[in-house]
Amino acid sequence: MMNGYFDNAATTYKKPDGMYAFAAKYMSSYGANVGRGDYEQSLTSGKLVSETRSKLLTLVGAPEDRTVVFASSATIALNMLIFGINLQEGDTIFISPFEHNAVLRPLYALQKKTCIQVKILPMQSDDKYQFDLAKLEHDLQIFRPKAIIVSHVSNVLGVIAPVDEIGKLAKKYNSIMIADGAQACGLVNCDLHFIDYYVFDGHKTLLGPTGIGGFICRKNAKLDPFIFGGTGKDSANHNMPDALPERFEPGTMNLLSIAGLHYSIEWLMENIQFVRKQEETNLERLYQILNNYSYMEIVSPYPKIKVNSIIACRVAGFTSDEFGKILAARGIAVRTGLHCAPETHKYIGSFPEGLIRFSISALTTNEEFVALTQVLDELTDEIV
Repeated sequence: MMNGYFDNAATTYKKPDGMYAFAAKYMSSYGANVGRGDYEQSLTSGKLVSETRSKLLTLVGAPEDRTVVFASSATIALNMLIFGINLQEGDTIFISPFEHNAVLRPLYALQKKTCIQVKILPMQSDDKYQFDLAKLEHDLQIFRPKAIIVSHVSNVLGVIAPVDEIGKLAKKYNSIMIADGAQACGLVNCDLHFIDYYVFDGHKTLLGPTGIGGFICRKNAKLDPFIFGGTGKDSANHNMPDALPERFEPGTMNLLSIAGLHYSIEWLMENIQFVRKQEETNLERLYQILNNYSYMEIVSPYPKIKVNSIIACRVAGFTSDEFGKILAARGIAVRTGLHCAPETHKYIGSFPEGLIRFSISALTTNEEFVALTQVLDELTDEIV
């Protein structure tokens, strides 16, 4: 039995009331394929997809020249971008020390085929969690990278990257700016005027279902297609259509998940102040609970610097996996190990054992915090 869910960085478990019911009802009434017919159900499905794009753009304050491209996940979206920006031999890519394997593995694959250089963004010498923007501008002048890829929020530590400032520098030196907003979209503000491609995942901070993600880009974005197939229009063309978003959305869309995302975005728009405030309140409560136990070493830089949703820890005498299993046996869900971000752990010195990651959402309940406290109290007698 699960008494406390603290793995919201993997997926937000609790969703807005009514989301699943809305998606199921919508599919039973209008669940026809999008863009494949002129009958009511297909046209209504197309309208839902269009409305979902518009609502997401409004939620993040996107400029008018932007559109939303849907994909099945943020991972697929990042692959579409990394393989779509047409990297050539000799090109340089800058990435942060906090990137997920959804960024790292595509770049490793490209390095095997094409001689591209991957360099790490400079961090401040006296604070490894703060980006050195002055040094970054110096490096941009020297290396002139084709693209900069930055996780808006680290999935290991919750560290928030200054993507606005990095994006301004990228624009100044004609670099493509890609921000991975899987752990941030809708929750952490950013100025999309300076970001060429902003990646999102529906099932995390957007509080939607799994199976839907994508990216926000300019309507005239120059990107090579990564996946090819039918789009419901211009079928005689041997090539993918030029128009966005159709150019990057071949095949049948995941209407069930888009319907759920539509509902969750609408709920977020109506409750965004509550959500952001409650996230801060719940993060502080989580920190205070964990900080109360001498056997729990907090690794995340909170509260020294602002982080989002995540507190990562280690416990002396246990691997992260061992302690995670102890918590799971008592009904507490966390994430352990390397969190699909091995270079982050190498950077902060927690490789290869990894860390115990606790992550909250605005919908984490008082009962879950009470359950966590009770379990950690019990473990005090066993560990100390």
